[in-house]
Amino acid sequence: MKKVVFTLLFTILILMSAKAQYNNYIRLSGDIGIVTNSERDKKFGVGGTVTWLTVDNMLSKNEFNYISLSVKGFNNPYGEGKILSSILNDADDAFNYIMPLVGYRFTQRGIEDGLFIEPRIGAAFGASYTAFAFSPLAGYSFQNLELSIFLDTAFGSKNSAIHKKSFVTPGVSIAYNLGL
Repeated sequence: MKKVVFTLLFTILILMSAKAQYNNYIRLSGDIGIVTNSERDKKFGVGGTVTWLTVDNMLSKNEFNYISLSVKGFNNPYGEGKILSSILNDADDAFNYIMPLVGYRFTQRGIEDGLFIEPRIGAAFGASYTAFAFSPLAGYSFQNLELSIFLDTAFGSKNSAIHKKSFVTPGVSIAYNLGL
């Protein structure tokens, strides 16, 4: 058993230290934040993002910049709502939204290490709510592990579950980039 654990840890260490240059990445993140302009009580919400990042070979032809396509889901409960049970239930106990986004990531030295900024635009969809969305992301990456901050903002024409036509959600994201 000790040999199996040692071999597994050794393999993980070798894979993490390998610096292969990939052109495509899948970014998986966990997000936590709060809708700040809600007419409802303010509880923390959670969500996640799946992103496909590819080296920019079309616009600036810079090997350190990436084009991104993302899908983000976020659930911000209020009232009696709980983090998991308020997703897709019939009770009026959470503000949920899904955001398909397109963005452009500026990095210092590539996706593996260093600071990055990623402005993203798209749409936000909720229960009977549609809006234009802007969701910038900024952070630091170390060996494909990222710590970042985000600011989800959306501007719609109808009131959402928070009784507003727009929403602002600042938060923190922890992610890992898988090279393809």
